[in-house]
Amino acid sequence: MLDAKPASRTHAAPAKRWRNYYRVYHVLSLYRLGTIFPGIHAGPDAFPSKEIAEEHALSLLRAINPPGRFLMDFAGAFPEGDAAN
Repeated sequence: MLDAKPASRTHAAPAKRWRNYYRVYHVLSLYRLGTIFPGIHAGPDAFPSKEIAEEHALSLLRAINPPGRFLMDFAGAFPEGDAAN
């Protein structure tokens, strides 16, 4: 007869934590991260949703970048385990 089998899961579970990645253009000394060099770096904090992570990144960049210059740029928010590189 017909065997009833449970449907297989085709989707991954939603991400639980999101981490911001930043592109650094100049050598910076940030108190939480120490000295960071040009390249792409992960932020120190993880957030419960992508929207919260992006809001935090934009507020951080407003505080760090002086008017008319860019010391850091937002590379994106990625689920933990994925990377911007």
